[in-house]
Amino acid sequence: MATLPGGFVQVDDYLRTSAQHIYAAGDITGRSMLVQSANHQARIAVENALLPYTQAAQEQLVPHGGFTDPEYGGVGLTEAKARLHHDVITATVPYADLDRAVIDDRRVGFCKLVVDRRTQAVLGAHVVGEQAVEIVSTVSAGMAGGLRIGQLANLELAYPTFVAIIGLAARQVARQLGAVAITPEWRELTELRASEWERAMRQQAEAATSPPAQG
Repeated sequence: MATLPGGFVQVDDYLRTSAQHIYAAGDITGRSMLVQSANHQARIAVENALLPYTQAAQEQLVPHGGFTDPEYGGVGLTEAKARLHHDVITATVPYADLDRAVIDDRRVGFCKLVVDRRTQAVLGAHVVGEQAVEIVSTVSAGMAGGLRIGQLANLELAYPTFVAIIGLAARQVARQLGAVAITPEWRELTELRASEWERAMRQQAEAATSPPAQG
């Protein structure tokens, strides 16, 4: 049976080894060495071995993270990798702008979306903070379904939740791209009813332009 450097078992796209009747899955293949990837590969390997059809083990989207405090999670491309082949736009929303984070006093963290400016496809999501892994898993489902940033921005997410930070970041990008239509009347309303991230940006701008306090 053919092996790779490090002692890993070599498999093809269908998880078949060099011995045509033997399949391998999980860490032994040296591929994505995560529990969810091992489960995914195991299902495909068993089906390919026993059923009359075959399917490739595609691992283009593998949400991952760590259950530290705060949690961290990611899926897809980082901004640096995305810029190698795409014209990208990003949005980073701090947890401090999220109502649920304020309610639970879990304000440490951020959610970052990486989006292709031309196609408006979400290329990656990276989160540090409470429930980060659940948040990137939600974005991963949207990416797998081919949702564009405007569609992600228009999702009606439950409130107040940590997952709602996806909507804040998505709307920030969508508005910069013009992917979300805003009528003149609505623009006037947003001056009075700013979303969470807009309110925070306005406060930061006002603080930066305010004269220093007299001592």
